[in-house]
Amino acid sequence: MLTGAIVRGLPIRSPRDYSYLKMAVNRCAMLFALDAFGYPVVGAVISVLQIDSRTLSVPFRVAVALFSVWVILTTRRLKLDGLRKLMLVIWFLYVIRLLHDWLGPALPGADYALQFFIVTAALPGFALIKGQVYQQRRFALVAFLVASAGALLGLFAGLFGSAEVQEGGESGRLSLAALNPVSLGNEATSAILCGLVLWREAATRYRIILVGMFALLFTCLVLTASKGPALQLVVCVGFWALRRGLALKLGLLAVPVIVWVLASGSNPLADRLSETGDDSSTVDRVVMISDSLDQIETSPLYGSAFVELNSGFYPHNIFVEAGLAFGVPVALVFAGIFIVGTRRAWATLKTDCDLLGLLFIQGLLDATIAGSIYGMTLLWLISAMLPAAAVAARRSVRRSPGVGLTPSSSSL
Repeated sequence: MLTGAIVRGLPIRSPRDYSYLKMAVNRCAMLFALDAFGYPVVGAVISVLQIDSRTLSVPFRVAVALFSVWVILTTRRLKLDGLRKLMLVIWFLYVIRLLHDWLGPALPGADYALQFFIVTAALPGFALIKGQVYQQRRFALVAFLVASAGALLGLFAGLFGSAEVQEGGESGRLSLAALNPVSLGNEATSAILCGLVLWREAATRYRIILVGMFALLFTCLVLTASKGPALQLVVCVGFWALRRGLALKLGLLAVPVIVWVLASGSNPLADRLSETGDDSSTVDRVVMISDSLDQIETSPLYGSAFVELNSGFYPHNIFVEAGLAFGVPVALVFAGIFIVGTRRAWATLKTDCDLLGLLFIQGLLDATIAGSIYGMTLLWLISAMLPAAAVAARRSVRRSPGVGLTPSSSSL
């Protein structure tokens, strides 16, 4: 019984429709998990084997792209709401910007950004839009398994294996040659959030397993000393607890852990938090954003480049970057998409369709403090699926947990 599944525009009237829905849910869940969380698994293997990253990373990205094409071809006809139409327009304009910067002024990195965006965001995102299916338990389970595998492989390879560490990496921070500390920290945070969703309906024996996994994943997060992922975890769990009336219970559990992390002098995260004021990366980002705003002033209508031209890097804030790439008018539309997405994500946190809401907030925080438009894979994928989850969220308020079907669907 595939309970809790939704599919927009498809009435479930026969076993054949049910089989299609089951197939579509399984394929979309696997595509989502592999695209959003699969690379750290590959990166850990690359680091352990100490091989050229392209040997495995390129075939992995190509496989995800081909899988996306397969999902596009095997799912039924496309139906779009207004939000996703705007998102596709933004994608088209961004591809035009990257093509211009690559073939015109030949800005370094434009070709890579174009390829990365198409393979990890445009193709998988369009496949999830066309599939228009979502079943929380299946998505949460597959994502938890893949994200946990990436984080724990990185943890054990870094601590006990012979994995090659990142050249020039900061001493004391968990990282591998093909995985920087932020990527590992994000992976651990995502896995914890997926596990939090699974906890609600898990039997006692599985909760015991989840507790052990949470301990290992949190250890991975602490050892990466990544402030961004740590902030994402605190904010996402805090919002989730607030919306579900669990703030006091989770607060009593979380406060001792937070106090230990902040007060302890024996972990990299505490050391890095204590040195925040002297962190050169923070100063560099402030300078980059200031230079980006000056650059936007020189071309406010059409944008100027996909990066800040003085440094050659993206400004680590997608809304500032949108002004660089699109100009102010389109950047406002870009911001509007994520304002609507935030409202929908916030609504899901109080329902039995809260996975996408949690991951959307995580992705938005990451993209706002450290991300790029071409690299915010998780946020693009969640945005592609949020309209379907929003429908399920509204239904779950009035139905028993696990039903949440669209008006055009029926119980399975």
